[in-house]
Amino acid sequence: QEAARRLAEQNTALQTMLDYVPDPRATFVSARVIGDPGSAFVRSMLINAGTRHGIAKGQAVVTGDGLAGRIVAAGGWSARVLLITDINSRVPVVVDSSRERAILAGDNGDTVRLIFLPANAVVSPGDRILTSGHGGVFPPGLAVGRVVSVGKGGIRVRPFVAMDRLEFVRAIEYPGISAVLSGDGEAKRAKRAKRH
Repeated sequence: QEAARRLAEQNTALQTMLDYVPDPRATFVSARVIGDPGSAFVRSMLINAGTRHGIAKGQAVVTGDGLAGRIVAAGGWSARVLLITDINSRVPVVVDSSRERAILAGDNGDTVRLIFLPANAVVSPGDRILTSGHGGVFPPGLAVGRVVSVGKGGIRVRPFVAMDRLEFVRAIEYPGISAVLSGDGEAKRAKRAKRH
């Protein structure tokens, strides 16, 4: 216990020295999947929660297994989720073992691709893929999937979430998402600066 206290004090001191800013706490809105209008060209679904429940465009949508997608449209009582397997989906990610950054790109298949990896990046089958948090849209550290193949066809990742068996999901309200998408953060900062 004494060693743990010393380490906690040391960690606090180092964070203060580095002007460390902790990740803001996220909140959740749980919802049921009420429609799956997906086709060969679109991978999306409808959930029974909307703006009246705290749902907003851009929120990450997860299950207990990992990232499923993000909110792309929200009405008062329902919202549409674009799944990470959709061809229009792009998610900033990181390879857990090497911390190499990449973009996870859907192509309407059961697996997704890793693109924009550094030329010297080493990725192996079995590596876990997590959200990186870059861009401020997705919280960092969300489980996404596992690398299943590396070869001429590119690097393929199998999502942890079974997209064809979704029943309940959670939309994450991650502080900063709305500001990133709408520019409200800059506006609020400008107002505060004007007052002072």
